[in-house]
Amino acid sequence: MMTQNQTDEESKLISIPEIEKAIKSFEKELEACKERIQKLLKSENPAKGIYFAQEIFESKRDKLRLEVEITSRKNKINRIKLGTTEL
Repeated sequence: MMTQNQTDEESKLISIPEIEKAIKSFEKELEACKERIQKLLKSENPAKGIYFAQEIFESKRDKLRLEVEITSRKNKINRIKLGTTEL
């Protein structure tokens, strides 16, 4: 369990604007990843034996990773805000 002092230290080390900048970067990557998945899905042609299963799987895995990164950082911002408003 985190103490108030640990929360204060965490907020001094990483600022909310820095975290928001990272979130924006991850969101851009996420959009590119979604576009890549759609492109791969549209490029498949079962009649000609053209499949991109591995690439689609890896892209979907990346998409999930990016979503977790974004959520994690949003939660970190919330923890910092809660820590600083309770002073």
